[in-house]
Amino acid sequence: DVMRPEPGMEIIDPACGTGGFLISAHNYIAKHYQLDKEQKQHLRYHALKGVEIADNVARLCVMNLYLHGIGGDESLVDVDDSLESDRGHRYDQVLTNPPFGKKSSITIINEVGKAVREKIEYERTDFWATTSNKQLNFVQHIKTLLRINGKAAMVVPDNVLFEGGAGETIRRKLLHECDVHTLFKAADWSS
Repeated sequence: DVMRPEPGMEIIDPACGTGGFLISAHNYIAKHYQLDKEQKQHLRYHALKGVEIADNVARLCVMNLYLHGIGGDESLVDVDDSLESDRGHRYDQVLTNPPFGKKSSITIINEVGKAVREKIEYERTDFWATTSNKQLNFVQHIKTLLRINGKAAMVVPDNVLFEGGAGETIRRKLLHECDVHTLFKAADWSS
């Protein structure tokens, strides 16, 4: 309800998992608007886009969307690393809960069969800062996905917007260049 997506919008989740945010956006539009045939077609086949790095999770997302009457012959979900590059397409809304975990890394099996973890730092010219922090990279990526006057809702751990170094640079740029509406800190439910 906070984002209030509207008919005709294009909405993306760049870390879509099994598609929960996409389904919620679809259901909100279907429930709150009297859609004509053209708007229904747009909502089903063109309004939503997901990107998921894990192939098996992407397949689950496609199936979940299909079971909710979303999509058709052409997949609405791409299997890709969202952070790798800017694809150039801009969206009206970004809804996402990127994977938690401080650093981006990959595990490679070397020539002697030993697993080696390598840190990933995305060096994109459209990013404000270079960092291996996944959540900070998603914050930067999301601002590139938005159209002018676009909106984003992102779930991140508490520390992300309060770190020094790259976190401070990104926070300052975010507050200076974007219209930040709300930062919401959930209660600590672990105790």
